[in-house]
Amino acid sequence: MENANDPQARKEFWNSRAHLGLQAGSQDITAKKLEIEAIASHVNDGMAVLDIGCGNGITAIELARRFSVTVTGIDNAEKMVSAAEELAAKETRKGKTSFRVGDATRLPVDAGIFDVIYTERTLINLSDGQMQEKAIANITRLLAPGGKYLMCENSTQGLKRINDLRIQLGLKEIQPPWHNCYIDDEAMRKLVLPGITLECVEDFSGTYYFLSRIVNAYLAARRGEEPKYDDPINTLALRLPSLIEGFGQTKLWVWRAS
Repeated sequence: MENANDPQARKEFWNSRAHLGLQAGSQDITAKKLEIEAIASHVNDGMAVLDIGCGNGITAIELARRFSVTVTGIDNAEKMVSAAEELAAKETRKGKTSFRVGDATRLPVDAGIFDVIYTERTLINLSDGQMQEKAIANITRLLAPGGKYLMCENSTQGLKRINDLRIQLGLKEIQPPWHNCYIDDEAMRKLVLPGITLECVEDFSGTYYFLSRIVNAYLAARRGEEPKYDDPINTLALRLPSLIEGFGQTKLWVWRAS
């Protein structure tokens, strides 16, 4: 196993995935699509948007394809930034995109001010909760008045609830990847930031993770098979509203600037 506390190891890991297109950030393409929809629901034409930890730019490019926005993507993995630039050059967009190398904990002083800032499984790549809270404080300083920070990240408590039910069904617990430190929901509720309010937490992925990590996993185990990300029961979640709360491994914390 790699050293979970080594930022360079994390960077090398993500650089190694820069060529994987839609699967660069995760092999779970259905979950990725749900994340894009959750973020896009807060975006409108005319906005200045910042994507911190943009990876190879999939979400940023999709937002610029749908909306007349300006999206700036920042990532500390140089190969991801290069891949984002290459992908963007091939797409027809209503909006504009630009990409640069940067770090969530040391944002460029000339980054600008934004109507919407989002991270998508970015903070979980920091080593601990203290680093995550420092990053949130840095990020929210770049919000325009009334602007939103959309924190699309993996939840410790969401995964625990999934695992509690998996154990009851005789399934193995899911372990976070070596390079991830999931967000502590309780710590987020207690976090106080000047001029920033935690407006809501959207458990947008609860139905999907219930179906994929519990129902589909159980049925696959009974067949003696490994569950597949593209099984029909998983893709069904794209057509269903998020009716099952509490099982969202990924949540959207919505912070708003006063």
